[in-house]
Amino acid sequence: MADFIALFVEDARAVSVLDAAKRLGLKFRARASEHPQPCPQCGGSDTFAFNTAKNKWNCRAGGAGGNDGIGMAAHCEGLDLHRRQHFITACSIVLDRPIPGDPGPESEQERIERRNRLQERRSRNDAGTVVQAQPDVREREQRKACAIYRAAAAVGRYGCAVTDYLAARGCGRINASRWLRYASNLPYWHGQDAHGRPKAIYSGSAMLAPFIDRHLVAIGCHITWLDLASPPKYRPQLKDPETGELLPSKKMRGSKKGGLIPLFGDPAARRWVGGEGIENGAAFACWENWRDDTFYFAAGDLGNLAGPADPASRFAHPSLKKADAKGVMRPVMVAGPEPRPDQGADDAMWVAKHVEELVLLADGDSERVMTAAAMARARSRHARAGRAIPIVWPKPGSDFASMAAAQRVA
Repeated sequence: MADFIALFVEDARAVSVLDAAKRLGLKFRARASEHPQPCPQCGGSDTFAFNTAKNKWNCRAGGAGGNDGIGMAAHCEGLDLHRRQHFITACSIVLDRPIPGDPGPESEQERIERRNRLQERRSRNDAGTVVQAQPDVREREQRKACAIYRAAAAVGRYGCAVTDYLAARGCGRINASRWLRYASNLPYWHGQDAHGRPKAIYSGSAMLAPFIDRHLVAIGCHITWLDLASPPKYRPQLKDPETGELLPSKKMRGSKKGGLIPLFGDPAARRWVGGEGIENGAAFACWENWRDDTFYFAAGDLGNLAGPADPASRFAHPSLKKADAKGVMRPVMVAGPEPRPDQGADDAMWVAKHVEELVLLADGDSERVMTAAAMARARSRHARAGRAIPIVWPKPGSDFASMAAAQRVA
């Protein structure tokens, strides 16, 4: 790579996720560091998010994410970072500068100064990567999440709102759960007050579940705020008090990466059943009458269920297209069905080695092609000799919870 291009790339590496998001025209929330929104590449409602405090981005639909502006620009614009021209184009986008041509003859002094600048920027970028890797922030957030979960009451004793919620969603009633918990008045934090402190914009009843690692240790928690007077989802309509923007009624605190949400049963079971969300897993469990030989779980989102894709398996969506930065309509690129070869053990939810049957529940109301690719990737990632991994789909345009709720009403 020519030095002037290498310098261009190092400049791009130094661009934060915040600045890259501005140049990509992504949506920002007022007074917040987390900015969920529809994915510019994959669509959806809140499948994509970037965090300006953690300098990270993530696409749940595409199973992609990272901590640099170049990767985020490539994902949003449908570029393949393994192709040199696409990579340079992504650098150009985050820098908001044209790709440089040959600068022409230069003096020896200019050449030395340029190479010094290149080395300085490389060193600065590498040092910044080391700082971002420090675990303090993650560990603090994990401790906070686990404290929230531990402070909640066991569902079997105090959790009538949780059992009523699951029943209303078509998931049947449960007597007690080893995992689910209930909070009667849990604050919903969003934005900051005039003094820069976190601000609670709502407080109400909530269902809590842990994210656990392969040692069954909690590393985070999943929170669902409840409102039994608000069908059909029976969750409150939460809005940003300043913008009026609708906010998600579910949050994940702490860490989810590599973990899973246990719902019912014992992880020692040889048959596991689960998908993205709690309600889908619970509805399917109810339909199976809570089999004693089965452990029911949720992954939290599609990315955590399937893990990252092999870039070589990316393919063009057969029908969806999107305008790139220059206004040219291009096919939406879909994260492929093959797992990334060099992925780590914690890049997706864990499955115990003793599991002989892993039933994966698909979501029928998500984009079909992307979901199918992710489910195939999940099956490939979790495949083991002698393990059966069927994928079960609800009817098109629906999910298991809505199907169960409709049957309950009928």
